Amino acid sequence: MLTPREVQNTRQELQENFRRLGYDLDRVSQETELSKAAIQAVLTMDHPQPGDVWQVRDYLEDMLVQSGQAVYPWSKLANHSANRWFAYRTPWREK
Repeated sequence: MLTPREVQNTRQELQENFRRLGYDLDRVSQETELSKAAIQAVLTMDHPQPGDVWQVRDYLEDMLVQSGQAVYPWSKLANHSANRWFAYRTPWREK
Protein backbone atom coordinates (compact mmCIF):
# COMPACT_ATOMS: atom_id res chain seq x y z
CA MET A 1 0.00 0.00 0.00
CA LEU A 2 1.31 3.43 -0.90
CA THR A 3 0.91 6.47 1.30
CA PRO A 4 -0.81 9.51 -0.24
CA ARG A 5 2.60 11.15 -0.73
CA GLU A 6 3.97 8.02 -2.43
CA VAL A 7 0.95 7.96 -4.75
CA GLN A 8 1.56 11.60 -5.64
CA ASN A 9 5.27 10.97 -6.29
CA THR A 10 4.55 7.89 -8.37
CA ARG A 11 1.97 9.79 -10.43
CA GLN A 12 4.48 12.57 -11.10
CA GLU A 13 7.21 10.09 -12.06
CA LEU A 14 4.96 8.15 -14.44
CA GLN A 15 3.66 11.33 -16.05
CA GLU A 16 7.14 12.80 -16.45
CA ASN A 17 8.47 9.65 -18.10
CA PHE A 18 5.40 9.51 -20.36
CA ARG A 19 6.00 13.15 -21.31
CA ARG A 20 9.69 12.50 -21.98
CA LEU A 21 8.87 9.56 -24.21
CA GLY A 22 6.48 11.61 -26.31
CA TYR A 23 4.39 8.70 -27.59
CA ASP A 24 0.66 9.15 -27.95
CA LEU A 25 -1.74 7.12 -25.86
CA ASP A 26 -2.85 5.03 -28.85
CA ARG A 27 0.70 3.82 -29.48
CA VAL A 28 1.31 2.97 -25.83
CA SER A 29 -2.01 1.13 -25.70
CA GLN A 30 -1.20 -0.87 -28.82
CA GLU A 31 2.34 -1.78 -27.73
CA THR A 32 1.44 -2.67 -24.13
CA GLU A 33 -1.87 -4.30 -25.07
CA LEU A 34 -3.53 -2.32 -22.26
CA SER A 35 -6.65 -0.27 -22.82
CA LYS A 36 -6.31 3.49 -22.98
CA ALA A 37 -8.50 3.66 -19.87
CA ALA A 38 -6.12 1.36 -17.98
CA ILE A 39 -3.13 3.47 -19.02
CA GLN A 40 -4.93 6.66 -17.98
CA ALA A 41 -5.70 5.07 -14.62
CA VAL A 42 -1.99 4.31 -14.20
CA LEU A 43 -0.81 7.77 -15.25
CA THR A 44 -3.25 9.45 -12.87
CA MET A 45 -2.86 6.75 -10.21
CA ASP A 46 -6.66 6.62 -10.04
CA HIS A 47 -7.07 3.14 -8.56
CA PRO A 48 -5.08 1.31 -11.26
CA GLN A 49 -4.43 -2.41 -11.23
CA PRO A 50 -1.00 -2.89 -9.59
CA GLY A 51 0.24 -5.08 -12.43
CA ASP A 52 -0.71 -2.36 -14.91
CA VAL A 53 1.39 0.15 -12.98
CA TRP A 54 4.45 -2.08 -13.22
CA GLN A 55 3.76 -2.85 -16.88
CA VAL A 56 3.51 0.83 -17.83
CA ARG A 57 6.56 1.62 -15.70
CA ASP A 58 8.64 -1.05 -17.46
CA TYR A 59 7.37 -0.01 -20.88
CA LEU A 60 8.23 3.66 -20.31
CA GLU A 61 11.68 2.79 -19.00
CA ASP A 62 12.40 0.33 -21.83
CA MET A 63 11.34 2.78 -24.54
CA LEU A 64 13.24 5.70 -23.01
CA VAL A 65 16.44 3.66 -22.67
CA GLN A 66 16.02 2.23 -26.17
CA SER A 67 15.72 5.74 -27.62
CA GLY A 68 18.71 7.04 -25.63
CA GLN A 69 16.66 9.30 -23.39
CA ALA A 70 17.08 9.78 -19.66
CA VAL A 71 14.58 8.08 -17.39
CA TYR A 72 13.17 10.31 -14.67
CA PRO A 73 14.13 8.48 -11.46
CA TRP A 74 11.61 6.21 -9.79
CA SER A 75 11.05 6.30 -6.05
CA LYS A 76 8.71 3.46 -4.98
CA LEU A 77 8.91 1.81 -8.40
CA ALA A 78 12.71 1.67 -8.34
CA ASN A 79 12.94 -1.70 -6.61
CA HIS A 80 11.93 -4.44 -9.04
CA SER A 81 11.72 -7.00 -6.23
CA ALA A 82 8.40 -5.43 -5.20
CA ASN A 83 6.76 -6.37 -8.49
CA ARG A 84 7.09 -10.11 -7.91
CA TRP A 85 3.64 -9.92 -6.35
CA PHE A 86 1.95 -8.51 -9.45
CA ALA A 87 1.63 -10.45 -12.68
CA TYR A 88 1.82 -8.55 -15.95
CA ARG A 89 2.95 -9.06 -19.54
CA THR A 90 5.64 -7.32 -21.59
CA PRO A 91 4.45 -7.81 -25.20
CA TRP A 92 6.76 -5.09 -26.56
CA ARG A 93 9.74 -7.21 -25.47
CA GLU A 94 8.42 -10.20 -27.42
CA LYS A 95 8.61 -8.47 -30.80
